[in-house]
Amino acid sequence: METERPARRPNAAAIIAEYNPFHLGHAYQIREARRLSGADYIIIIMSGCFVQRGGPALLDKYARTRLALLGGADLVLELPCAAACGSAPYFAGEAVRILDRLGVVKELWFGSEAGRTEPFLALADLLTREPEAYRQALRRFIRQGDSFPLARRKALEENFSAALFPAGTFELQAFLEAPNNILGLEYCAALNRRHSSIRPRTLKRAGSGYHDRELSESFSSATALRQRILAGAAKELENQFPPEIWPELQGALLREGCLEDEDFSLPLKCLLLDSSLASLSSYLPEDLARRALNLRGRFLSFSQFTDLLKTRNRTRTSVQRSLLRLLLRIPVLSGENNPEHFSGTLSCRTLTDEGRVRILGFRKTAAPLLSEIKRQSSLALEARPADLPEDAYQIDFRASNLYEAVRSHKARQPFRDEKTRQPVIL
Repeated sequence: METERPARRPNAAAIIAEYNPFHLGHAYQIREARRLSGADYIIIIMSGCFVQRGGPALLDKYARTRLALLGGADLVLELPCAAACGSAPYFAGEAVRILDRLGVVKELWFGSEAGRTEPFLALADLLTREPEAYRQALRRFIRQGDSFPLARRKALEENFSAALFPAGTFELQAFLEAPNNILGLEYCAALNRRHSSIRPRTLKRAGSGYHDRELSESFSSATALRQRILAGAAKELENQFPPEIWPELQGALLREGCLEDEDFSLPLKCLLLDSSLASLSSYLPEDLARRALNLRGRFLSFSQFTDLLKTRNRTRTSVQRSLLRLLLRIPVLSGENNPEHFSGTLSCRTLTDEGRVRILGFRKTAAPLLSEIKRQSSLALEARPADLPEDAYQIDFRASNLYEAVRSHKARQPFRDEKTRQPVIL
C-alpha cells in the first residue's frame, strides 16, 4: 500500500517596506522576489501611519495595506511605531526580529543601489564584530563633532579593506551614502546579531534614485510621486502605478484624503509651548530639548522648525524624527529607560516583546501560510486591535488615533477609533 506523502510546508520570502505610496517599483520587487526565491508567499513588514523619515505616511496603514495586497503581497504585518519612526538600526532591528521569530521566512529581499549581496555581508560582519580599531575611530569622529552616520562612514573607510570596492574609498563612500544601501546594511547586520537562518538577498534599484524629485519613464521615486499627489496632480500619474492598484489608489485619495508634515504643525506647536526642559528631555536628547525650548517662539511650521533646529552634528532627518517621536511620546534612550529592561533594542516595550505581531491584512489564499506561522512562530498573530495589551501597544494606538484625528478633521469626516479597525482581507 502506497504511503501518503506529507504535505510540503509553505515557504515565504519577506520584504520590509513603507509603501508611501505603493508604485511600479514595489510591484516589480514583489514579483522578482517571488520568482527568484521560489517562495510560495510574500510577507511584508510595513510601517504604520508614520514613517522612518520622521513624518506621516501619505495614506493610513489600512489604505496602504490594501494597495500592497492588490500589488502582489500575501500577508502584511505591522512594524511597531517606535521602530518605524527610529533611525535605520532600530527600524531594521525590530523588523528583522519579527521576521526571524515567525519561523517561516527563508529569504529577506531588499532593493539597493549596489545590487549585489557581497559588500553588504562583508560590511555587516564588521559592524557586528565591531573591532577595537573601528570603535576607536568611531568615537574619535563623534568627538570631533560629526553626526553618527558621517562618523560611522569615516570609521569604516579607515578600517575596511578595499577588496570589494575596486575604486577604494571613493566607491565605499558612495555605497554608504546611498539610502537603500544603508537600510540593506542594517538588515544584514541585524540578521547577523540574531544568528538568523534567513538569507539576505538584494535587487538592484531600477529607475529614479531614492530622493529624485523628477518623474521617470520607468520607476519614479516615492518622493517624486508624493510631491505630485500633494500638489493635486494625481490624475496625471496613472502610468506610474500598477494597473491593478490604480483605481484603488485614486479611490483612497478621494475617500480618505492624504496627509503631509505640515498637517501636524499645530499639535507639535501646542506641545512645545506647554513643555518644560524636564518634560522634553523624556523624548528628546537634552541638547536638542534645550534648543527646541529656546527657539519655540520662532515656530512657524513642522518643516520650518525642523530646519531651524538642525546643526552640524544633527542632520535634518534626525531632528525631524526626534520631533515626531516627541509628538508621539516615544521615550528617548536613557540610563533609566534602556534596552536591558526588555528583549528589544528600542526605548519602550512593543508587541514583539509581548510575543505578538499585528496583522494589517492578508489574502484569503494565504490561509496555509497563516496556519504554518501558528505552528512554527514564537509570535502570536493578532488581528483585533481591541484585544491588544495597552502597555505594549499604547504608542501605536496613540499614533494611529492622532493620524486619524488629523485626517478626519482635514477631510471633514467622522473619526474612526483605532480599536474598532479590522484587518484588510482580499
